[in-house]
Amino acid sequence: MIDWGSALQWVKSAVDWGSAPQWMTAVIAGGALLVAYKSVQSQREIARKRAAIDFFLKTEMDKDTLASHTKFVAASDVLKELNEGGDFSEFIGTGHYYAMRDYLNLHELIAVGILNEVFDDNVCYEFWSGELRRAYADTGRFIEHIQALPGERGSYAEMVKLAKRWALRDKNRKSH
Repeated sequence: MIDWGSALQWVKSAVDWGSAPQWMTAVIAGGALLVAYKSVQSQREIARKRAAIDFFLKTEMDKDTLASHTKFVAASDVLKELNEGGDFSEFIGTGHYYAMRDYLNLHELIAVGILNEVFDDNVCYEFWSGELRRAYADTGRFIEHIQALPGERGSYAEMVKLAKRWALRDKNRKSH
């Protein structure tokens, strides 16, 4: 049978538990660590939001990007005709093809930034989700064609992943 009184006495004598000031110091240090961690998280979140807003401000103000969007819309119209059964071989190598790839690269860049947590997902969703989902809807078959080409399997993979995730987010948002 265990003599609990002796066991308790042994624990008290074998282990130096310190004094109340030492414990208070440890608790305060732990609290400071928690506050520092939360502060770093908050700063990171603010930086991600600012990065997204800065990026979108630059893309919206940049004449080359606006021209790229205009060319993309024109290329999308040509692509819609091909999506109704046409062959992409007549589209590849044209100015429309390169305009399409150029603008899809911008979408891919944004998707990579979001999925790697460089840009804030909520800010990007609120500003860019409609544009990204439209681009994906208009070019889905073309993207599949590109991904089937040698060395292109990963092309626009992040854009597709993000477009599907945001479509699900829209669906869940509308169902609530």
